[in-house]
Amino acid sequence: MNFRLENLLIELELYLQKPEVRASQAELARLISDDFMEFAASGCSFGKSEVLSRLPDERAPHIETSHFEVRELTEGVCQIFYRAKLKKADENITSFSIRSSIWRKHKEAWQMVFHQGTPCRPF
Repeated sequence: MNFRLENLLIELELYLQKPEVRASQAELARLISDDFMEFAASGCSFGKSEVLSRLPDERAPHIETSHFEVRELTEGVCQIFYRAKLKKADENITSFSIRSSIWRKHKEAWQMVFHQGTPCRPF
């Protein structure tokens, strides 16, 4: 795997977690593919339209991530795995999950096409 590509995809993943990016419909629309699908840690699933309508109005959670791994599935398609510790705004509960995202190169930019958060034991 190309070290520059690996770092770029991790940076994009972290960028999407920033409160100011989560609040920006324009940035979300640019970074999330039209055929995006998410299986959330809550058990719900949704697509891009739900993300664009819900995320900008949410108070962003505090997210801590670690243990990133990136693998190339095929040319122009990569998967990222990592651990996430998440504390929702206005809640005193920390949840732990194993996360996976699939990124696909579209023209000259990378977009997220899939994301899944699977609850796990605290780490």
